[in-house]
Amino acid sequence: MRPFKLLAISVLCGMSMLLANVATARLEVDPAASKTPVKIFKYPLVKACPDVKADLTLTQGKNGMVTLVGTVTNVGKQDYMVDSVAEVIMNLSYAPQYSYAMTGVSEVLVTKPFGMLKAGASIDINARYQIPDFVSWAPAGMKGNARRLFTLRVIKRDMSSFKAGEDCNAENNVIAKTVNYRAVKQ
Repeated sequence: MRPFKLLAISVLCGMSMLLANVATARLEVDPAASKTPVKIFKYPLVKACPDVKADLTLTQGKNGMVTLVGTVTNVGKQDYMVDSVAEVIMNLSYAPQYSYAMTGVSEVLVTKPFGMLKAGASIDINARYQIPDFVSWAPAGMKGNARRLFTLRVIKRDMSSFKAGEDCNAENNVIAKTVNYRAVKQ
């Protein structure tokens, strides 16, 4: 039994020394290795929900005719199933303040109700508007003395806010375009 005790004591001493060396070990950084950047790839998070997006093209025609071509597209990954309305609105402002609120002139040009829009599907909403007090279009870089703001927006029919899961990005539900022109003096 004596050789076994010596073996056991030797093993315990060896383990003690090994643990003592591990406890005092330091981490040293290789300076050459620290100059190499580590690239970590992150997979993008894709929300599987509907997302309607408004797009509007505006064309200025002769004698103050404005042609509006609007599109509402479900760019989301799921079908959009909210009772909604797409509408084009016109607001008017005059120099020098160009304040739509001060002028108080606002008109809904066209309204198109819709309920379901499959993922990837679109609906069109178009309008033509004749500016009544039109003299000429303002040259590029000039403001003119009047401004009209045309807005395409998608809202819920009951005018409530979108809830989580109804529309991934409600901020892209509105787009606006402005035309500057010279108007008959008011």
